Amino acid sequence: MADKNPDWGFDRSLVIKAPAAQVWPHVADPIRLSRWWCPPPTVQIDFEPRVGSPYEEHYRDDSHEYVLTGEITVFDERCCIAILRRTNGRFGRSDRVEITLQPHGEDTKVVIVHRFDDIPIERRGEARDFFADGWDFSLELLRRNILRTD
Repeated sequence: MADKNPDWGFDRSLVIKAPAAQVWPHVADPIRLSRWWCPPPTVQIDFEPRVGSPYEEHYRDDSHEYVLTGEITVFDERCCIAILRRTNGRFGRSDRVEITLQPHGEDTKVVIVHRFDDIPIERRGEARDFFADGWDFSLELLRRNILRTD
């Protein structure tokens, strides 16, 4: 039986002891985003902070070098950015990453929702295993960057 909803994903979150105005520049600026998105200096991200902007992730480490492309699909000042990325097909043709800032008292809850378009059912566990710990690590890097710079 075919999956009626091939769109699938998961989310990760972390509360950061800083107001959203202090967190947002680390999400909306590609240079700052590159510092926590993936273990630096592995990735360099490039985009303009607006809906429709082309998006690129340039990866380079000791064993791999490649580029992911896509576009910014949501850019809601001070609260949300969403990125559609064309992928290598391992977990479907594309994925979407949405980063949302939510008030949490005087602090900010950062939520990352990672969705996969047309991911085969049998690859879902592998995708979660591949990305979930990485997003947890990245959120901790974000927290450290904010506390260090502001």
